[in-house]
Amino acid sequence: MAWIVIFTRKAEKDLEKLSDDIAKRIILKIEEIAQNDPYQQLDKMTNSPYYKFRVGVYRGIVNIVNDKMILQLVKAKHRSKAYKK
Repeated sequence: MAWIVIFTRKAEKDLEKLSDDIAKRIILKIEEIAQNDPYQQLDKMTNSPYYKFRVGVYRGIVNIVNDKMILQLVKAKHRSKAYKK
């Protein structure tokens, strides 16, 4: 059973700032992750409740709501900016 993907307002703004090609690749990647077990495809972030995935030099930061099978894209940025608060 596939997980549900939702985007925070912050993630939507991040995607709007990226080129169309990169934004599409990030969206396709998180949709692909949602079709399978996300725990096998996402990396747990150190000292954080979030998980991350890679699309080239860009990173997607994801919150997993396990009991509702929801993947929430929290942030999508270039690697140099993705891990800053």
